[in-house]
Amino acid sequence: MQYSWRITKYNPSNRDRNGRYLIEEWTSVSDIGNVYQGRELTIHDYLKTEEQYVSAIEMIMKDLQIQQLQVTNLERHDLNFHFDKHRSIYTAEMVALFHNLLEGDIVSGENLRNLCKLILREKLWCKLTSDQKMFVHFGFDYYMYIGCSVNCSDTIKEIIGKGLFAELLKSPYLDDEE
Repeated sequence: MQYSWRITKYNPSNRDRNGRYLIEEWTSVSDIGNVYQGRELTIHDYLKTEEQYVSAIEMIMKDLQIQQLQVTNLERHDLNFHFDKHRSIYTAEMVALFHNLLEGDIVSGENLRNLCKLILREKLWCKLTSDQKMFVHFGFDYYMYIGCSVNCSDTIKEIIGKGLFAELLKSPYLDDEE
């Protein structure tokens, strides 16, 4: 892909010259209830940030006129929905998607939204692609990488305006085919 961004909740001005983030912030759904910078991470705050990530993907898809993405490199990480301390944030549709999703599946709409949430919640991991038009990769610690075949600079500005940060950066999860 010609254009690639790291899109996160992390302000780049809080990085040292080697790119290391200098402020302790939450990095996972499992951090709900913990205190960061004097403030407890609530389920509401977590879900608000998660929604920003999912919306960013949808905004770029809309800009590129993409309706669906394909699942590749699928991994299942956590089967214990019943024992998750935040199980109330999982819908029956999310649990069904977790169990039924297959390598190569095409996802769109609510299934795509739920898939992204399951990835951000560390239940699944995969890459999402659309031919040579777009990819979405998720990294550790709530990092997301989006690549496009065209410059979506206006959409990136819109994403930034909604509270996330975008840095021109190549995804560390790229394969030779991407």
